[in-house]
Amino acid sequence: MMKDLLKLMFELGILSRTPRTGPYHAGITNHETAAAHIFRMSALAYFMAQEEKADAGKVLKMCLVHDFPETRLLNQTFVQEKFYSIKGKQSEVLSEQLRSLKGSEELQKIFDEYMKGETREAEIVHDANTLEALVEAKEYMQQGISIMERWFTDKKKSLRTGTGKKIFNALRREDIFWWTK
Repeated sequence: MMKDLLKLMFELGILSRTPRTGPYHAGITNHETAAAHIFRMSALAYFMAQEEKADAGKVLKMCLVHDFPETRLLNQTFVQEKFYSIKGKQSEVLSEQLRSLKGSEELQKIFDEYMKGETREAEIVHDANTLEALVEAKEYMQQGISIMERWFTDKKKSLRTGTGKKIFNALRREDIFWWTK
């Protein structure tokens, strides 16, 4: 059990060294890691769950595991998805990662629920995942990287929750200088 837990911890360490791949298409090479994305996304999802009156504990667990498979499959972009798909592999990878650790069944079930995207909690996590990337895009836009603007605007249509749409509208109007207000 402890050996399997440590194997998972070492594997998850990869996420703290793995850059997100989406911004590469825009020529950005100094962007956040998968682990940094998960952290900020989780904080956002927690507060979204409160607004949506959803199960915040389940939402946080979904956030925790949603990118575990990226240690083996990487972060597939929309361009890469045109040529090959990792869909259907993520759940299998997570199962191998979790092995027989205590609580693995719960996390596997929550991950599968996230992948189906049919529950309120899954919709919140999907929106938080998108919105966190949009927050990063906004940071780049305010640094003068205008190529992110089109992607930023196009992503609005993928938001599923009322809270997610409200956050997007506020993000569109706000600047990144949080310390000046």
